[in-house]
Amino acid sequence: LGVLHGHMGFIKQQHLMFLYEMGYVSRGKPRKRPSQKTRIDGLAVNREMLDFVSPETLLGRPDLLIQIFEESLRLKIPLSPEAKRIGKEFADRIDDDFANSAETVKSFERILASPARTFNVLREMLNIGFLQRFIPAFKHVTNRIQYDEYHLYPVDKHLLRTVQTLKNFGQSESEMDQFYDYIYKELKNRKLLLWAALLHDIGKGNGGDDHSISGARVAETTLKDKGMRDQDVETVGFLVKKHLFLIKTATRRDIHNEETAIRCAREIVDPDRLKMLYLLTVADCKSTGPNAWNDWTASLLRDFFLKVLNIIEKGELASREAVAEAKNKLNRALEAADSEQELSEMTPVLEALSPRYLLYATADQILEDVRRYRRLGEKPFVWDITRSAHTETRTVKICAKDRPGLFSKIAGVLTLNHIDIVDAQIFTWRNQIATDIFEVKPPPDQLFEEERWTRAAENLNAALEGSFDLAAALRRKLTGLRRRKTPPTRRPHRIVVDNGSSSFFTIIEVFTTDYPGLLFNITDALYRCHLDIWVAKIATKVDQVVDVFYVRDFDGQKLDRPDQEAQIRSAINDRLLPKAAFVDKGKK
Repeated sequence: LGVLHGHMGFIKQQHLMFLYEMGYVSRGKPRKRPSQKTRIDGLAVNREMLDFVSPETLLGRPDLLIQIFEESLRLKIPLSPEAKRIGKEFADRIDDDFANSAETVKSFERILASPARTFNVLREMLNIGFLQRFIPAFKHVTNRIQYDEYHLYPVDKHLLRTVQTLKNFGQSESEMDQFYDYIYKELKNRKLLLWAALLHDIGKGNGGDDHSISGARVAETTLKDKGMRDQDVETVGFLVKKHLFLIKTATRRDIHNEETAIRCAREIVDPDRLKMLYLLTVADCKSTGPNAWNDWTASLLRDFFLKVLNIIEKGELASREAVAEAKNKLNRALEAADSEQELSEMTPVLEALSPRYLLYATADQILEDVRRYRRLGEKPFVWDITRSAHTETRTVKICAKDRPGLFSKIAGVLTLNHIDIVDAQIFTWRNQIATDIFEVKPPPDQLFEEERWTRAAENLNAALEGSFDLAAALRRKLTGLRRRKTPPTRRPHRIVVDNGSSSFFTIIEVFTTDYPGLLFNITDALYRCHLDIWVAKIATKVDQVVDVFYVRDFDGQKLDRPDQEAQIRSAINDRLLPKAAFVDKGKK
């Protein structure tokens, strides 16, 4: 496919050159100002395009091979097809001495850092082969196909789009884009971030499993050859090596646990590095394709970035500030009580709130959740569904008496009603009350959404009371649907049991192919292993999922013995097999 893509690009360039030679190139609207003139001896402007005066000029002036791009950027006019042809023919003049000379590197960095909204000069450098000569490692990612459910571009085009995305921050009026632009303009050395963006996936040319590690080595070697300072080389290498670190942590770990933010802060250390890593993460995701980025991911990543930045700037004492802030939240919630009676009823409930919940919730949320708890009474559960701000998701807030298997029953009921879970936060108060928050996609038929939520509430009520066989209902409804939706090629399952990243929980990561009922199967398997789920991170990318669960056994202990880890892997794997996807394993 990569060879085919390269040939197609060549044919496109030949076609454009043919149109130019035959006089079919559109000159566009007449310019109101006179044609611009180049200041570079050896270059000329012809028909609003930049040309070499003659091929012979390049024999003694190879520096024109990069100066023509810089002049193209300054004048905001493209290279002519003839200039591109000559540039390709003379590409062998770009040897190591030329590519690594101080003048060439400075010229390239001016191009790299300059905004270019009319056309992409870096793309022209790639098309004529200059970039591959200037950075030899680029040859291995040129036309390297990575098309899947989320990557829309070959590696080389993706790298250029990532650079362009960074430089275009602030062009949109959206609040998030303005936020990115503010951080970008705050950076002391944007050049390092742009180098990292250009090289962050360069390791994919090596064909290894971890392109981040191999890419960091390639990036460091490249920049050392170009005479960059050791400190700057190390910074770019760090950004390339860690370019997936923030997004993986934000989507696969409990970001409302101070321990997660502190671990990240210790890893990154420098606030400027964190800002660069954050912007690189955003630009990388936005430049991958529409399935790799959405408003929910953007908000999640921003909140986590600000939390880590706060710890880096204020030190780990910031976590003590968080404890003090939790007390202030309780006081504000009490002050917001409507009456003396509500105040007296709230006080014992507030004393039962867990520390993790207090770190997560605002004063208004605490008051709202306490009032929801007061509505619970003897009911199995109560819930409220609201449309999330700035996204097409719904927030489902559930209050219920905590019991083993609660999460799996909620997941099963939502699956039964065609409601996909995007994220879940599970909080258990000291009085054994579960306050769970689910971010979900709405049902497909939103015209009858209220009826769907009513039916889902009835199903959950019956499942919690024990009068509804949820597994059987899922098996009847979804077996045919699963057969239709399961893709013909399946990636191998991967189950990771991590006892090192959290002091109090065992973290279970499940990498597999998505199908209807998957989340119910996994969580039901955990329940049958006598495990309580405390946090769930649900990351679904088209047909591929990474589901992460923070668990403890029913006695509140981590599962850190080898036999326990093996049992968990086996139990989950049994439920991931297609033939066992909707089989009720029976009660223990």
